[in-house]
Amino acid sequence: MPPISESDLHAYADGRLDPSRRAEVEAFLAAHPEAAGRVGAWRRQAQELHAALDGVLNEAVPLRALPPRLQGRAAGPAARAAGWRMALAASMASLVAGGAAGWLAHGHADDLAARAPSAERFAREALASHVVYAPEVRHPVEVAASDEAHLVAWLSKRLGAPLRVPDLRAEGYRLIGGRLGVAEGGPSAMLMYEADNGSRVSLQLRHMAPGTADAAFRLERLPGNAGGAGAAAAFYWVDRDLGFALAGPLERAALLALAQAVYRQYQDG
Repeated sequence: MPPISESDLHAYADGRLDPSRRAEVEAFLAAHPEAAGRVGAWRRQAQELHAALDGVLNEAVPLRALPPRLQGRAAGPAARAAGWRMALAASMASLVAGGAAGWLAHGHADDLAARAPSAERFAREALASHVVYAPEVRHPVEVAASDEAHLVAWLSKRLGAPLRVPDLRAEGYRLIGGRLGVAEGGPSAMLMYEADNGSRVSLQLRHMAPGTADAAFRLERLPGNAGGAGAAAAFYWVDRDLGFALAGPLERAALLALAQAVYRQYQDG
């Protein structure tokens, strides 16, 4: 019998494993409780992600969420819908690769995701969440900035640590609210900001695994996103077991300046 691989475990968690291999994996899991716990966690997280995001597929297509090339006169309704669904599909693929289920089309990308540092997986999840929620017109957040005290208390309780809301008005962005997110291993907090021109950035925070080393600013993009005009990217870093990811459709220098503003406020606090 060939050894049970990480690909086998992901395929089993997703219900995609060949029946002839399933019994062997189940025997392996029965003898390895730690691996069985990981598989159970992947299944629970996949269910949470589907419950949170599947409904987006049935919502109206927001025009401003589309790349500029699809917003012109030549782009009809079918092209706009296709562009939005492609963007959403890329987001969901990134979430899956980030640790929820991990099994992609041909069974190879899951191994890369499993070996990726947890900070990178968090950044990919944060970036994919930004792509899904930032274009929302009516429901970009769960709690509005007008109820900031409740927002801070709620998210602090779910994170298990006091949450501070950075003030980015000096950088041209006002808080519009926040929501609870799902990250590998636990909840995350998302704070959404908006500029006068309608551009939105999101700051996401979560507790990292114990012993995660502090990390300086790093840039992450969605798979297949080369960073063209309007393409979303995220700067992420780890500071004292707290992970930060600032995502938005900004040029690298502008996004980095915002990330540094957030970092300074957390250091000063």
